[in-house]
Amino acid sequence: MTDEELEAKIKALSFWSGKNSMTIEDMATIQPGLARIMPEIGARTWKLYYAAKAQNWPMAKFQWKEITGLMELGAFMRPKHQDALNQYIEENWRKLEAPIKAEDFATFEKLFHEAIDMANAYHELKEKPYIRWKLPSEPPPDLDMTPRGAPKK
Repeated sequence: MTDEELEAKIKALSFWSGKNSMTIEDMATIQPGLARIMPEIGARTWKLYYAAKAQNWPMAKFQWKEITGLMELGAFMRPKHQDALNQYIEENWRKLEAPIKAEDFATFEKLFHEAIDMANAYHELKEKPYIRWKLPSEPPPDLDMTPRGAPKK
């Protein structure tokens, strides 16, 4: 069997999701792009900051790790942005890991704001200057950022 014949057989396969029958190409089409991933990154970034500010370091570490994974997924799903996303992760985002581990909010806050400034610079670089993320002035209302076991305010 040639590669072309194998590819044709694979493309002809259909998979049942429990609700719909889909081909491999259908499944590829519905995978999330950056337009779907970035709002989740923004929401988690908001939670990351306020978790660190509340000294809820386990939550901050969790959000940082999830955001990193989402950016890596975005880089994989959209090769056009892969180099820029990977560069941002390595040069800006990874810097937050050390102050999170050290539970050092002052350093975290400085590096966090630098990382956000660079993220917005990447939006401009990618010809999307109209996307300018900003940290909301209040913690997200859907989570209590107080670490478990700490007295509630």
